[in-house]
Amino acid sequence: MKTQNHFYTVILAFVLFSSVPVIAQQQEKDYKALEKYIEKAVDDFEIPGIAIGIIKNNEVVFLKGFGYRNTDTKKKVDENTVFGIASCSKAFTAASVAILVDEGKLNWDDKVIDHYSSFQMYDPYITSEMTIRDLLCHRSGLETFDGDLIWYGSNRSREEVVSRIKYRKNENSFRSKFGYSNVMYITATEVVKAVTGHSWDAFINEKIFQPLGMTSTNTTNSTFDKGMNIAWPHIAGKPVNFINYDNTGGAAAMNTSASDLLKWVQLMLDKGVLNDTLIFSKKQYYTLVSPQTILPSGAAEKIGGTHFSSYGLGWFLKDVEGMKVIQHGGGLPGFHSKVVFVPEDSLGYVILANQISGVVGALDRKILDFFLTDSDKDWAQLYLDYEKKQAVKKEMADSILDASRIKDSKASLQLEAYTGIYEDKMYGQAEVEIKDGKLFVTLLPTAELFHSSMEHWHFDTFKIEFNDPFLPPGFVTFNIDSEGNSTGFTIDLKNPDFHFYKLDFEKVEGGK
Repeated sequence: MKTQNHFYTVILAFVLFSSVPVIAQQQEKDYKALEKYIEKAVDDFEIPGIAIGIIKNNEVVFLKGFGYRNTDTKKKVDENTVFGIASCSKAFTAASVAILVDEGKLNWDDKVIDHYSSFQMYDPYITSEMTIRDLLCHRSGLETFDGDLIWYGSNRSREEVVSRIKYRKNENSFRSKFGYSNVMYITATEVVKAVTGHSWDAFINEKIFQPLGMTSTNTTNSTFDKGMNIAWPHIAGKPVNFINYDNTGGAAAMNTSASDLLKWVQLMLDKGVLNDTLIFSKKQYYTLVSPQTILPSGAAEKIGGTHFSSYGLGWFLKDVEGMKVIQHGGGLPGFHSKVVFVPEDSLGYVILANQISGVVGALDRKILDFFLTDSDKDWAQLYLDYEKKQAVKKEMADSILDASRIKDSKASLQLEAYTGIYEDKMYGQAEVEIKDGKLFVTLLPTAELFHSSMEHWHFDTFKIEFNDPFLPPGFVTFNIDSEGNSTGFTIDLKNPDFHFYKLDFEKVEGGK
C-alpha cells in the first residue's frame, strides 16, 4: 500500500539525486510487467481484443491495444479502436443532467412528470413521486433488468420503451432497495430531450464530446462497417453481427475508444473541468459521486478490501484500502467495459473488450492492486478458474435437465391448435405457426433475433433456440384450459440479463 511516508520517500529521492530518468525507468519497468501480465491474461482467456488506458497524476502512463478487432480480418486493436461501452454510458447521462442543473433548467429532485408528462409506472404513487434523482440511482422499485426485453433487439423508439414499463409491476417498494434499471436511464434520456428540445445524443455531443475532443465517440453503431477502426462484437471467440442499441440512449448506446475515454476520466478526476473548460461545476461533481442508494457489502468487517459500497448518480462507489473508488461497468452481447477512477490517488483507467469475459474483472482488480496495494494476487488465474468451474456446473445442469425429460409423453393437442397470435402486455405479441410440418415461434417485436422452430420436449412443453448466439436454449410451455384449448404460454430461458420468465403470453387470436 502506498502510504504518505512512501510519498515523502519518493520526493526525498528526487530532491537528493535529481534522478528523473531513474524514476522514469523504474516506472517503465513496472508498466512493462503490467503489460506482460495483460498479454498473458488475454491469451489465457482467449479474448478476441482488448484496449486499456491508464492515467496517473494527470498523465497517460499506459495506453495500448491487445488482440484483434475482428478475429476474421485479424486487424489489431489499438488505442483508437472504438468499442461499445454499454452501461458506461450512464455516467454521461447523469453528467448531462448535472449540466442542466448548473444551467438552472431542472433540479435533481424535480418530479419526472413535471418535465416528461407521459411518464407512467405501474403504481400511480411511484409515477407521481419519481424524481430525476430516483431515475439515476436505481431505486424505482423495479427489479434489476426489469423491462429490458422491451428494447433489446427491437426497433422500438425510446419513447415507446418508456411507455411500456407501466405494465411491469414493481417487485419492491419505492426507494426501498437497489434495482438496476436501464429503462429508468432511457427515461432520463427522454427527460433531457424534453427539457432541451434536442435529443440526448445531440446534447452530449455538444456539451461533452466536442469540448473534450472525443472525436471518435458516438451514440449509434448503425453506420459501422469492417473498414473502420471498430471492434466487432464476439461471442465464444467468433464475430457476430451488431445489434442496434439506439433505443437505449443514455442507458447503453455509446461507442468510444480507450484514448477518448481517458479524456472523460481526466474530466472526472478534475471534478468537471478539463483544460480550463468547465463542463459541470464541482458542486455537481460531488453530487454525482455521493452515495444515493446503499448496496450490500457483506459483514461489518472488511470484505475483499471493501467496507462499504453504494450507487451514486451514474457511478458505483466503494472503498478499497481506505480510498474511494468510483467506477462503472458495461456489458452487452459482444462487449464488456470498465471505467474506474480513484481521486485520492490521482488514478483513472479504462478497460474495453469485444467479448464478455472474466478477464475484464480480473484486470480491474490487478490494476487496483498495482497502484493501491502491495498484493501480487493472480486475479487472472482466480477468475479463469472460476469460469472453468462455471462451465462444469453448466454441463452438469444440462445433463440433469436432459435426464428429467419425460420422453414417452405426447402433446395434448394437434399442432394446429397451438398456432395463433399471443400477447404479453408489456412486451408485445408473438406468433406461433406451422412451418415445414413443425411449430415455429416468433416474438414479433424482436423477430430477427427471437424466432425458433419448436421441438417437442414433453407434454405441452417445446424446446426452442432463438436466433441469438448470446442466449442459451429455452422452453415454451403452453397453457391448456378445461376445454382443451391453448390459452397462452410462458418461456423458461435461463439468462441473468433478460427476464423471459416474467413474460405471460395470452392468446388473442388464432387456432382453437
